[in-house]
Amino acid sequence: MRAIRTGRTTLLLVGLWMIILSGGCGEPPPLDMSLLTGEPCEPPCWQGLTPGESTEEDVAEFMRTTRFVDARTVRRSSYTRVTRGGEEVAGVIVHWCGSSGLGTCSDFSIEEGVLKYIRMWPYPGVTLGGLIDRYGPPEKYRAILQGFERRWVDVTLFYPTHGFTTYLVLDYDDATPQPQTRVTSVWYLRAAPLERFLELRYEAGSGGPTPGKLLELLRDWQGYGPVELD
Repeated sequence: MRAIRTGRTTLLLVGLWMIILSGGCGEPPPLDMSLLTGEPCEPPCWQGLTPGESTEEDVAEFMRTTRFVDARTVRRSSYTRVTRGGEEVAGVIVHWCGSSGLGTCSDFSIEEGVLKYIRMWPYPGVTLGGLIDRYGPPEKYRAILQGFERRWVDVTLFYPTHGFTTYLVLDYDDATPQPQTRVTSVWYLRAAPLERFLELRYEAGSGGPTPGKLLELLRDWQGYGPVELD
């Protein structure tokens, strides 16, 4: 088999991949780095949408005009909430994945015609080091051991005054956040003092402990190094 000239081949493959991602010629799909750049708006705003302020019409306009969305992936479903009379429809979830082809997805939750939260699986280039460089250390964190045969550690970082939480997934054998650790997901709510932020999170369906109990479980960030587990 004839040897391949790797330098030129690499350039050709990169060019081909960008064409595939863009669906043909023209500009490639955008990559969302807004959490680290603050463009076009600062959290808890994302791409012009802000939980507690943006309307269902604003969300619909975004979905219609944005280049971030792969229209083939859009799914809309209702969710219910238990009441004294049984269950009632509380709102809708709009789920979609990005046009970049990198598996980045998002959920919009809408209640009573208003955007309640945005949950993102961001571009893989969003790292813990970039997050801390931008916003400083988290106010609090929580680390939970997960799994049975295969075990890992979920870490939630709380930025209440910026209106969001971020999540990390660490190896069980080395539960040590590093600057290069990937931010696996982001949950935009509303900016508020910590106690109120925990209430907003619980009202949005986070599950787990009540806000008061969760407040007791949260730990102070000690910098890069092993995390303390619940």
